Amino acid sequence: MNFLKKLINNIFPRRREKITLSFKESFSLIKIYALGKIKPQFKAVLMVSVFLAAIQYFVLETPLQNALSTVICVGAAILGLSFFLEGLFLGIMPLGEQCGMRLPSKVGVAGVTVFSIIVGITATLAEPAVAVLQQQGSVIPAWNAPLLYLLLNRGTSWLVAAIAIGVGLSVVLGVYRFMFGWAFKPPVFIIIPAILVVSCIFDENPILRPLVNLAWDTGGAATGAVTVPIILALGLGVAKTGGKKSNASGLGLVTLASALPVASVLFLAALTGPKVPVPCDVPAFFSAEPAQRTKAVYVAGSEGELYKMAQRAVYSGDLSDEEFAICFQKQSLVEQQENEKSSVFALKAFFGYAKSALLSVLPLALALIIAIGLIARDKIFNADIVVLGILFAALGMFALNLGMTGGITVLSSQTGSSLKQAYTETLYENRTVTVRGIGTNSFITVAGENGPDTYIWVQGKNGPALEKFFPQRLNGDSYTHIPVKDAMSLKLGTIGAYIVILFIVFILGFFAIYAEPGLAVTAVTVEEMTTGTFRRSKLIMIAAMGVGGGMVLGFARVLFSNMLPVGGLHLSWILLPCYALALILTIFAPEDFSSIAWDVAGIATGPITVPIIITMGLGLGRDSLRADGAFGIVATASVFPIIVILISGIVDKARSKRILKNM
Repeated sequence: MNFLKKLINNIFPRRREKITLSFKESFSLIKIYALGKIKPQFKAVLMVSVFLAAIQYFVLETPLQNALSTVICVGAAILGLSFFLEGLFLGIMPLGEQCGMRLPSKVGVAGVTVFSIIVGITATLAEPAVAVLQQQGSVIPAWNAPLLYLLLNRGTSWLVAAIAIGVGLSVVLGVYRFMFGWAFKPPVFIIIPAILVVSCIFDENPILRPLVNLAWDTGGAATGAVTVPIILALGLGVAKTGGKKSNASGLGLVTLASALPVASVLFLAALTGPKVPVPCDVPAFFSAEPAQRTKAVYVAGSEGELYKMAQRAVYSGDLSDEEFAICFQKQSLVEQQENEKSSVFALKAFFGYAKSALLSVLPLALALIIAIGLIARDKIFNADIVVLGILFAALGMFALNLGMTGGITVLSSQTGSSLKQAYTETLYENRTVTVRGIGTNSFITVAGENGPDTYIWVQGKNGPALEKFFPQRLNGDSYTHIPVKDAMSLKLGTIGAYIVILFIVFILGFFAIYAEPGLAVTAVTVEEMTTGTFRRSKLIMIAAMGVGGGMVLGFARVLFSNMLPVGGLHLSWILLPCYALALILTIFAPEDFSSIAWDVAGIATGPITVPIIITMGLGLGRDSLRADGAFGIVATASVFPIIVILISGIVDKARSKRILKNM
């Protein structure tokens, strides 16, 4: 008992000096401190939320659903983001930096290797953005993308393990870079082209093609609110020890952490791809042919699960009763019931958010504390502040999970679905009216492109109006009329409607980046390491422009796939020229700007941006890409900040040379 007490006192030394303040003085200081931390997040999150709500309500004229609960959750997201960021600065980052400074001299290369792998894996398992990717598995049709369905449903543990291993190995390579003085650029010129070549090869395989999009998205999702701060702190700590001609910036670790998960997921796809069937129509997927049935069962997990999957296909209308009977030699179906969505404020949901928050923060914090106290045998600096920071981070993650699930994600999903009104008609089924007394004078037939079209007179807002006639709605002398809102494309054309959508997407991406916790941490770190020459506001502004441009390119791929054959535009066709340009610019950019630019590629797409991109993309592109929905937009949103920041660095370098030349 005494040994344990002595150990705790050694790791968490008590502070002896205390300052006594009155309640009024304490409250005044806390108020000033809290408002200073909450105000920036309030502006950032509110900007995104108000923009989403305004577009949906005023531009698309679609009422907001569950407005009160959404507003409450947005408030929770603001508080959560504020607490989480402060917890990172007070607790997690100081622990990571201290580990980076102390461990190399205490445990050597082997010890640092093991510790880096543990930290990388632990941080990735806690990433909320990775969980967002997992949650989209239910919307992927198994017959359209069997391998994608497998890894986002039954194989989610394999997918997360592959991502975690990729991040763990990248942390090891990054730490080695600082310990042994490796340059930043050579690994980038080796790893990125290799992954691009593999992606192009996979894109020619119908089974593996959807996994290319998912793999590149995991690179952005894996480097988020939890992973980025600890990786930056660890790299900064190792860099401060000097190493062998180590770059003192401590940057460059996140680049590898966003690249190697892509490679590991592609490797997982290559291993599991031969075991799944080729994408096909629904009856062919559920066929009783032995070879096909074996592969379909592997995707579902068991014969029973495959049977349930077929039942759901019948319920959704994708599979007819006759086709079901042929595939399973059974005539009866168990009626499927839609699962009721539980409220985000339900007790079960609260326990889920709390569990997720604790698993996000505590394992990582404990690993760092154990490494400092038991392995490095060092005292934790400002231990009481560190403990407070860990508590803040856990509370913040809890509120952030609640706020994102019930607030911003809900808004972005509604907006994504509503954006389709720009190029498709909208049926207002809740405004259905019955027109009685229908006679021969109620109809008008006119010549159309595909033959005669029949219209019926119905009562509108401004008096009787002609609407297209649907015979199945006529019952005797009664006609059921469902009001229809014309698509924006009728006035602007399809291309014009798409341009409006892409403009909205750019503004959304530009604003969303201001709420990213990982980028906020990086911007502060960059400003400190460059002694204020590269201001945090400038980095965030440039990154926002890049993410906005990348989202435009990604959503354009979703939209214009409506005009193309099945499969649409392959992601590698877009990423190849973009990364080629980024690599060319890297040759001419300064070393520090290169590491900053490539790090921001992963940092810019975190727990705020990824849910917005995925939910909006799925809402907008559910009928577009068919096989992989909106996957791939995160990848395009990640590559554009690299290009923009590198161009900024090259311009700044040229400007500095010109100023020095004129002096």
